[in-house]
Amino acid sequence: MRHTRFRRRAFYVLLGGVWSVGVVVTVAWFQLTGSEDYPDSPVIVTGLEDTVQVAFDSLGIPTIRAAGEMDAWRTLGYLHASDRLWQMEFSRRIASGSLAEIFGPQALDTDRFTRTLGLADIARRSAHQLDPGERTVLAAYTEGVNARLAAGGPLPLEFKLLRFKPEPWTQEASLMIGLLMNLDLSHWRRDLARLWAATHLDSARASYLHPRYPDWAPVTLDGLREPPPGVVTGFEILPGTDVSARPNSTGGPPVSAARQVVATAGSWDPFEVLATTSVRVASNAWVVGPSRTSSGNPIVANDMHLALRAPSTWYIAAVHASTDDLHVAGFTLPGIPGVIVGFNRHIAWGATNGMVDDMDFVVEQLSADGRRYQDAAGWTDLEVRVDSIQVRGSDPVVHLVRATRRGPLLSDVLELVPGTVSAMFLPAHTSVGLGGLFALNRAGSLEEFHAAARAFTQPHLNLVVGGTDGRIGYRLAGSVPMRAWDGALPVSAGVAGDGWTGVWPTDAHPAVTEPIRDFIATANNLQSLGLDGAIGADFPVPFRALRLTQALAVRRDWTVESTGALQQDVRSMLADRVIDRAIAAARRIGDEATAELLVGWDRQVDVLSAAAPVFYTWFYGLQARIAADEWQPALSRSYFPTVAMFRVFADGDSNPWVDDVRTPTRESLAQIEEQAIRDAVHLVNGALWGDLHTERHMHSLGRNPWLDRVFGFNVGPYPSNGGPNTLRPDEYRNWQDLKLNGPTPPFSSEYGPSQRMVTELTPNGPRGFVMIPTGQSGNPFSRHYDDMLPLWREGRLVRLPLEESDSLAAVGELILLPGSR
Repeated sequence: MRHTRFRRRAFYVLLGGVWSVGVVVTVAWFQLTGSEDYPDSPVIVTGLEDTVQVAFDSLGIPTIRAAGEMDAWRTLGYLHASDRLWQMEFSRRIASGSLAEIFGPQALDTDRFTRTLGLADIARRSAHQLDPGERTVLAAYTEGVNARLAAGGPLPLEFKLLRFKPEPWTQEASLMIGLLMNLDLSHWRRDLARLWAATHLDSARASYLHPRYPDWAPVTLDGLREPPPGVVTGFEILPGTDVSARPNSTGGPPVSAARQVVATAGSWDPFEVLATTSVRVASNAWVVGPSRTSSGNPIVANDMHLALRAPSTWYIAAVHASTDDLHVAGFTLPGIPGVIVGFNRHIAWGATNGMVDDMDFVVEQLSADGRRYQDAAGWTDLEVRVDSIQVRGSDPVVHLVRATRRGPLLSDVLELVPGTVSAMFLPAHTSVGLGGLFALNRAGSLEEFHAAARAFTQPHLNLVVGGTDGRIGYRLAGSVPMRAWDGALPVSAGVAGDGWTGVWPTDAHPAVTEPIRDFIATANNLQSLGLDGAIGADFPVPFRALRLTQALAVRRDWTVESTGALQQDVRSMLADRVIDRAIAAARRIGDEATAELLVGWDRQVDVLSAAAPVFYTWFYGLQARIAADEWQPALSRSYFPTVAMFRVFADGDSNPWVDDVRTPTRESLAQIEEQAIRDAVHLVNGALWGDLHTERHMHSLGRNPWLDRVFGFNVGPYPSNGGPNTLRPDEYRNWQDLKLNGPTPPFSSEYGPSQRMVTELTPNGPRGFVMIPTGQSGNPFSRHYDDMLPLWREGRLVRLPLEESDSLAAVGELILLPGSR
């Protein structure tokens, strides 16, 4: 398969004629000979204390067998650098604000943003505060990464194309990868969207953007949990604010409003750091206890939903250290030691985004010269840090970071933010580390699981757990800020005062062991009654949680197979709730064929459905017609929550959003629904869901169509099952972008499940089954770049053995020998 992929792409290389024949031949030779397989002979690795054996199965999944734990983590670092070095380097450069050094001026906006937020500074400070155990593990992992870099040989293709070499890996770089995941899981954009709305829309319309958890939606835990004393859950409606002067960076292109959203034409979207406020947050994790399974053993299931990337976000591995009794397997994140989600000999765990509001914004008042800010004690000098950003092909750019004692002025790099706004990012006010993760990998009981989860600082995760002793549990992990105001909307400096007063005591986090109903389900929904607005407020519309809870509650015969099938469920709960309105609209305009199509739909969003594209195009087109006209001055920050649509339906024509402000007459809701169904029928034109809705895994260089055609960086597109808010989601990134007339097909999704795991906890140990969408390798010419895709599309899982006697046949082996330091 490797040679087939090369021949196909070599053809495009010859047609392109962009590079010289010598460069093309060099790159092709490098790809065919340089990084496809591990060497047959043993490799000497500096820092190892004993010999390590690595066995690879037919999909390239490694099983590491070391004597000592530190050698195991050194080897994981070596493997990560061997298979995913570009992924690690790219992530490090995003977090450190050094993309422009290799990509040029088009990456400056992202560099300015991450430097202003201070991710690299947080990592450097935290690295000095690590406890000895954390530092030892990170040091071992870093040694393994750098041993691979020092071994020589061809670098990954991306380094050849960009003509640079990576610097040695550091412990700070690993912490930055964790911080980047934290930022990826945050929903800070919606806070800023509500700030824009509060200062540009009337209060009646702006109130609909305030998050409200529906009373019909499930919560993860039974019973009432309340926040610690002093935490409030109400909303503060912010009055209009003055826009204060703010300087641009000097020595480079000015920051303009048109460039604030990196994904705009002619710009480059490296990590969606400055993408739209239509934040797509979703994951599913659940555990069923012995009374609900056919075997009488707990079953843990997890599929985490992230941006679809090539290579996949995760790297599957099994890690053993016999002398130190470490045996853990599952999904690792290149750049970080440890198994993020997986199982050991005693427990299995899964995770979803905890939806903790970990970034607050404060509207500051600046002096006329922009050097001081108003504080309780009077005018105080802004803290100013001067950065120099290296820019490929240009002179360095001087970047000024201004900050109050609450945080940096993020409005200096996001000009569409009204006023002068500082950002309080929780990791900047605490220390970040990986001690909780390392303890979780070693946890031997549910009690040790809870202790490990208490030690998590970031990111914030809903963790479900099942044990080989038959017990199940849950805990919210990660720090939660103590605030005396509502965090859903930026607040004035007078309200914020000195900022947060600390973090929640870990014992106040929602948690349970052995719940009465013998199952726990989390799909980014509210953890418990009483906590809405205290932990966070921007929970996604809870259709996945509703579907999952209903499915788990009615069965007591769950198996690994039926659990895996549930991960593929594509029933549209949104359609169950609102399709009658679409049917009625079709009948009012005399389109009985469309009405009957929707009436007969089984609500399954699969590739063969003719009704699904009509329904979703109608619903999101209707949403755009309801809200886009008011949002026109700042469409790049547009945001209208799905739950607000339910309020629109309930209010009818009296709802303030039900009007097109661009026309002299007031439209009725019925008229807008009718136009939306006309548009949907016209746009879909009889096509099936699979004809219009595809899935694609994007490589960081794959947005350049020529590079993608030559090297095959992207995986897909291919027809895909699932849609917005189905249990197996597949969300076109622009469904909720408020274009005036709604989304236009075809729809290419770049967001969805990033992995799948189902693990049965037998008394003799776990039986774990896993899958990722593309493959283990980051080399697009490797057979392991996308060899999991056919299995993924079929919904299949593969066994990931943990015990020696249970191992699958190895098809390759790597022997690492200790070398002198």
